[in-house]
Amino acid sequence: MVNWNQLYDPNLVADICVGMVLHLDPDRLEAEGGTYTCDAAAKVVGQHFFVCLEAGASVTRWLPLYTNPGPGREQLSHAGSSGHPKWINGAHYYHPAQVWVASRQAVANAAARAHDKTRRGSRNMVGVAHVPVL
Repeated sequence: MVNWNQLYDPNLVADICVGMVLHLDPDRLEAEGGTYTCDAAAKVVGQHFFVCLEAGASVTRWLPLYTNPGPGREQLSHAGSSGHPKWINGAHYYHPAQVWVASRQAVANAAARAHDKTRRGSRNMVGVAHVPVL
């Protein structure tokens, strides 16, 4: 098995926290044991930004973010955001019925597969007060 984390960011597993925004590959996330709360036909397709809702010692919860509004989607506030201009200057939407649950290592591997560019000290973040509570 390929250890995707070692290919890009060996610090990511330890750095995952609420409000962190990573570019993730949902196919890799699912292949690594990640699950989601929506119907399979409605799950996010292709690489997207995801925002961390919960960062437990072994289990993390994430919302995929979309660049366009859609049925049932809510806009994420960028107040207190930091990081790459592609992240902080765009509008992002989430659907509260789609929450992903995955291990820290699965997230790191999905970030490596999606070529997430953030690194320790320059992570994409949303202000914790603006992280959706689901």
